[in-house]
Amino acid sequence: MNRFALVLAVLLVAVLTLASGLVHGWMSNRWGLPEDLVALGNKLQDIPDQFGDWRLESSGDLSDTEIEMLECAGYIVRTYVNRVTGDKANVALLVGPSMPISLHRPGICWDSRGHKVLEKERRVTVRDSEGSDQEFWAMTFQKNDLNKGLVRDYYGWSDGGPWSYETERRLSLTRRPYLYKIEVVSPLPPHANPATNDPCRRFLEQFVPVAKPYMVQPSGTAPDS
Repeated sequence: MNRFALVLAVLLVAVLTLASGLVHGWMSNRWGLPEDLVALGNKLQDIPDQFGDWRLESSGDLSDTEIEMLECAGYIVRTYVNRVTGDKANVALLVGPSMPISLHRPGICWDSRGHKVLEKERRVTVRDSEGSDQEFWAMTFQKNDLNKGLVRDYYGWSDGGPWSYETERRLSLTRRPYLYKIEVVSPLPPHANPATNDPCRRFLEQFVPVAKPYMVQPSGTAPDS
């Protein structure tokens, strides 16, 4: 190899190394989250405290570990109470870069909290109060304590449009610049039947249309084929 070819090869390797570092830094948000993504996160704070039969009871925070793991740009963690039925719904709605937001599955966390799975995750469709179908995963757990109370859990992903349970295609969702994720958890009595008594479903029927104006779909987004 002559001197010119050697220098050219060295420069090519250097350029490729720098380019791969820049791409990785961009994908991992090494230099911080984009300002527009932070703005989307702040927008979630304006979701109403009251809607339909539901009233805000309390608000909470994600841990620093959770925020770092999800690279979360913004979120709400709230507990709502139904003034008619007394049901409680704990909702976490967050937005962030597509890759970390798409990978976390809540069921793993419940297994580590002293719960056993009564109903494995299954696909459910919720028709919201505006007549639109929204897709989620649903699971049922039982507490490993003397009370043996139940916990109902719904979760799904959105690019700002309809909610989806498509875990088989979640990697295709990472083509989006960001994703929203929602999880709704409700306690149930020990012998409740989630098929006929499902506070999570009732909450989502009213919450999804209320939250929709505070979520933004990327311009030029087209459905996956």
